[in-house]
Amino acid sequence: MPIITFISDFGTTDHYVASVKGSVLKYNPNNKIVDISHEVNKYDLSHAAYIFKNIYMEFPQGSVHIIGVNNSDDDNKIILFQLNNQYVITFDSGIISLLDSKENISVIEIEGEKHSSFPEKLMGEVASKIASGINYTTLGKPISEFKQFSNVEVKITNNEIVGHSIRIDHYGNIITNITKSDFNKVLSKNSGSFEINLGIDKINKLSNSYSDVGIADLFALFNYNEKLEIGMNRGNASNLLGIKNHTQISIKFL
Repeated sequence: MPIITFISDFGTTDHYVASVKGSVLKYNPNNKIVDISHEVNKYDLSHAAYIFKNIYMEFPQGSVHIIGVNNSDDDNKIILFQLNNQYVITFDSGIISLLDSKENISVIEIEGEKHSSFPEKLMGEVASKIASGINYTTLGKPISEFKQFSNVEVKITNNEIVGHSIRIDHYGNIITNITKSDFNKVLSKNSGSFEINLGIDKINKLSNSYSDVGIADLFALFNYNEKLEIGMNRGNASNLLGIKNHTQISIKFL
């Protein structure tokens, strides 16, 4: 039976997580639920998207993922789409455009009774139905328009890459949307020298690990997801540099 995963910004001190799980199990008590995180920063779609991007490929095809994070009180529309032969149930919040997917995504608006103050319970019921074998196309209607964010793509020229920070992790490390493959492509067209512009500071070399530099020194490396990451050995790079989510990060090739 397919696995159901659950991401939210509910925290763990209230009943909300258990209530959504109850909606899953009420429909089919045999379904298996995996908690990914319920400590997403409140209303932070980029945080939720970052977590999801880093875990969903670890799950088998056919898995069903609930992302119960919304940044708007005006629209509780619930949508369903497939990604890499897996199912994602979430709000029509624009989060699709933060997933870096190259797939042509078809979206269904979920139809069903939901409470305006707790629509996530319907997500649990829908996830349970899909995991139990119900055809997802019977659970709503196809829609061609859904929310998307603009200006989230990396801009690349012959001698510059302009991206932005997509996540500040627990250690204050700055994860960007600049990939190792894009970096190497532009680097190969230039002399081999570069500067990573961090506002008040610059970095002109790459490290292989967090400890390649001295304590309290800045480093830049490509992490296991091949995203450019900026950090400080035993320190908080985000606080030092004043860089938060969605801050522009550029690399100039010399």
